[in-house]
Amino acid sequence: MKIEIIGWKSEGLRCPDVEINLIQADNKPARVTLIQMPNGTGKTTTLTMIRAALTGEARTWTKNQILDLRRPSDDNSQGLFILNLRIDDKPLTFEVELDFEIFAAKYRTTAPGSGGITEGWKPPSSVLMFLSDKFIPLFIFDGEYANDLLDHNKSEASQAIDALFQLYLLEDIKNIAQRDWDESTKHKSSSSITLTKRQNKVSSLKRRIKAIEAEKSQLEKKIASLEPEVINLEQKISDNISNTTQLNEEYQIVREQELKAINSVSNSASNLMNILRKPHALHEAFANSLLELRNQLDKLKLPASTSRQFFLELLDEPDCICGRPLDETTCNTIRQRSVSYLAEDTSGFLNTLKNNISSQLMHNDNQLNNQLVTSVEELSSNIISRDLAILESTNLKRRLIEQGDEELKQWQQSLDMKKQELQKLESKLKEINRPQSPADKDLDDQKCLQALKNFHRDAEAELAEITETRNLYKKTEILKRIIDKSLQKSRANLRISIVKDCNDKLETVLYQDPIRIKEVDRSLKLLNQTSGSAGQVLSVGYIFLTTLLNRGQHQFPLVVDSPANPISIAVRRQIGKLIPSLCNQFIAFTISSERAGFTESLYANCPDDIKFITLFRKTNGTNNLIDMLPKQGVITSSNAVLVEGKKYFNSFDLVQDTE
Repeated sequence: MKIEIIGWKSEGLRCPDVEINLIQADNKPARVTLIQMPNGTGKTTTLTMIRAALTGEARTWTKNQILDLRRPSDDNSQGLFILNLRIDDKPLTFEVELDFEIFAAKYRTTAPGSGGITEGWKPPSSVLMFLSDKFIPLFIFDGEYANDLLDHNKSEASQAIDALFQLYLLEDIKNIAQRDWDESTKHKSSSSITLTKRQNKVSSLKRRIKAIEAEKSQLEKKIASLEPEVINLEQKISDNISNTTQLNEEYQIVREQELKAINSVSNSASNLMNILRKPHALHEAFANSLLELRNQLDKLKLPASTSRQFFLELLDEPDCICGRPLDETTCNTIRQRSVSYLAEDTSGFLNTLKNNISSQLMHNDNQLNNQLVTSVEELSSNIISRDLAILESTNLKRRLIEQGDEELKQWQQSLDMKKQELQKLESKLKEINRPQSPADKDLDDQKCLQALKNFHRDAEAELAEITETRNLYKKTEILKRIIDKSLQKSRANLRISIVKDCNDKLETVLYQDPIRIKEVDRSLKLLNQTSGSAGQVLSVGYIFLTTLLNRGQHQFPLVVDSPANPISIAVRRQIGKLIPSLCNQFIAFTISSERAGFTESLYANCPDDIKFITLFRKTNGTNNLIDMLPKQGVITSSNAVLVEGKKYFNSFDLVQDTE
């Protein structure tokens, strides 16, 4: 699907009464449109109304939200905004009428096949999925959304991927299947007391799982927020701790010894676990038992040379291997006696088991036992060394902080508190994520998510049994597992691919100030840093969204407020070079200070398909501008002037107020 914005019109709103037309001479909207509007001209209002027209959200606006869109000095009773689109080259128009007296919004829609103007917000079903509050931020873009993409407490980045590739439709399918089975269980007759009890148990577990999943999400957000704070505090303390004293030099040496000791413990524990995986190394009783098992298998002549499959396959032949015809009586006898033979997979397992026992016990048991003892002693020694190194490092660090200023001590206190809080949060999350244990019970205080899901699955199976919907339940569960696996693989593969594409572009755009994306989790995570400058964040946001929009099968416009304001001139040039190749329609609301580096770069890379528009209000302060207007490309209204053309766009320079 291709969505294009071809223009809009506004009347009686905070933005000027004006009509913007993006169509070029070839009857197509310009690939790049730059709309220069001084602060105070209504950029924010225009973007708000574009979003409202696309999503239908004005129907739920409050009194204050509606009144905020009327100019403070006006007393008009109504405001109007009309947005003109093309959907696969067919016109679609949304009209938003705001009533400033009854504080309500009314919509009208004009779409192909609708028979003219229709009351209400009624887009065609084919485009409806793209006009949601989840999807619109992908192409009606601002700096706040760029910050949200890197905010550890939000999930805008993962939601953007799900929205563009419509992965949420898989979730919808899963929910529909679940609802279908839920409805089926309500219409089956059974003992009313038993049925109600089973239904209540399923509902109770479902609520509990939902509550624990919400708690898990909150814990993950808090941990994601705390971790960079702890890292930053540790870095600040390390950077400010004295760099010249002999005590600090001693601390640095001890700190290195501490890290080496921690690594030694980890390596020793890993080596010991490898030995513990060989039970015959732990005690000779294990070795003797394994040998006895192998001897008994040999004594019983297991596995047999002939498998059950041999006899079952023989039943398909007209004659036995001895040449006699196989009648029904003989076939039944062979079929009954075949159960006395092992299946091929069991035979293979037993052969492998016997071979492994022989090969493993050929080693010197004393040698393995000595390795075990040595590994235990080594681990014990390394743990003692690690604890002593940590103690010495902690004492030296405390002495260094005491020699520092009060701010350093406050940082350390804050770090200790945050570490304690982080430890508590991680402990709670670990309890939620842990595997189920036999001791788990179906209780209201149960925190283990896996246990709760297993209880819920068992409760649903019992409900399916009593309502005679077992077959439907099994099919529903199979479908849900397939969808969950598909979502998991799709998200993982898409995220890896998108991160690679983004980093390739960032290498070009931010070549003077390198920044890379490490991964896409809930948010975008940067490599070796927790955040970036305003310009870096906006650049990463541009690259991420344009990469997404360029990868999908659909085409969308990209509408941006202040596209280059916090970005350096060098980065502006690189962004301007990339934009025409990354999206099919780019609309930017700019101010004069953003022209440097950005305008010319865009024009150089899209000279034949770019539109320059300058829009300013008619006020006492702009009378001199009106006197100097060019002779062509000028459109005036009761309260605004619109000028088309690159020359005027680049020469326009107005003292800007705030809106």
